[in-house]
Amino acid sequence: MPIFELRDGGLVPFARLHPGPDLYEREIEELVWGDLEAFAGQSLLPVARQPHIVGGGVPDILALDEDGRVVVIEIKRDIDRGQLAQCLEYAGWARLTNLDELASLYDTGLAKHGGVEAFFRDWQDFTDTATPLTINPQPRLILIARDFEGRTRSAVDFLREYSLPVVFIPVTIYEDATGRRVIDIEADHEPVVSTVAGTGAVLAAPGLSPRRVTVMDLLSAGLLEAGEPVEFPRPRLGTRHTAVIRADGAFELPDGTRHASPSRAAASAAAVVSYDGWRAWRVPRLGGTRLDELRESYEIGTGGE
Repeated sequence: MPIFELRDGGLVPFARLHPGPDLYEREIEELVWGDLEAFAGQSLLPVARQPHIVGGGVPDILALDEDGRVVVIEIKRDIDRGQLAQCLEYAGWARLTNLDELASLYDTGLAKHGGVEAFFRDWQDFTDTATPLTINPQPRLILIARDFEGRTRSAVDFLREYSLPVVFIPVTIYEDATGRRVIDIEADHEPVVSTVAGTGAVLAAPGLSPRRVTVMDLLSAGLLEAGEPVEFPRPRLGTRHTAVIRADGAFELPDGTRHASPSRAAASAAAVVSYDGWRAWRVPRLGGTRLDELRESYEIGTGGE
């Protein structure tokens, strides 16, 4: 699929890069770790990057979702049968792990989060619970790659047909003549568009994929208004954060900082590692309706398109 940028009334082409596996995996892993939501489509708590787990093996990224499920993310340029088997072994480990083991990984590998105490504090912040939510023994596996080799794609399709929690996200790097790069994420959600410092890369999804509702959709539908004040109450902690939704869908905090997604704004406002902003932000004009409730109303009104 040719990719062009519209600039000064003309088209600037981007060519598909064919980097070696080390370059691809290193660059994509850095982007995934820096913005899990853009790739996974939901807010996740980052736990560890390149940790050594019990029984052997070094998964690329471990995270937790708000239901307490371990999310194993593997990044490969091309996934063959051997690598798929290794990924499934990691998922098997995730079924049996527990909070204590994950806490011990919170300051290992390439992740520097602060250790066991920081893990339990951040996990309670992320789930907004007074006591730590225990691990759900139904992990998820996200495979990020340029492509699968041979019959490996059929094997993954087989797993997915039987509702096993395996997601494949093709990711391709493009570059123009000046070295600027574009990352094409073929996921079933609408990633946040953001600039990656130093590379000029942007995250974008192809138009043919179904996508999740964005704040801009809610603004366009009149469910939200430009300049809309929103609140993020945290009764358990006795705190309340505020923001304003701007016309471009960005969230502006009282300190003047702007964030492209509800989750980034919520995490920044609460000074936590990660938080689901769609659950966090409420609209006072609508009696405290949450953004995720507005999103659901939009999906019903549009028939899920």
